Amino acid sequence: MAPSTNNGAPAPTSTSDVGHVELRRHDLTYDHRAAQAALPVTVRYRDGALADTLLVPDPDQMMVLLFQLERAVEKRRTLPAAEEGR
Repeated sequence: MAPSTNNGAPAPTSTSDVGHVELRRHDLTYDHRAAQAALPVTVRYRDGALADTLLVPDPDQMMVLLFQLERAVEKRRTLPAAEEGR
């Protein structure tokens, strides 16, 4: 899926223009034959443009993402020592 902005204008093509990428609130799809997941994401450019596209990790990248997300969830559950007394 080629990047396209939600206002019909062509999306910027330079990665230096990317502000960040965020997950969209849509279910991912999984292609068993290709062994790939496709996660809908929105690319937010620094100039305010948006582009909806897909993040398509291979199986190894999916495992890395799983471990990183599990670590992030665990860190969110544990309070830093300085905040325990609040």
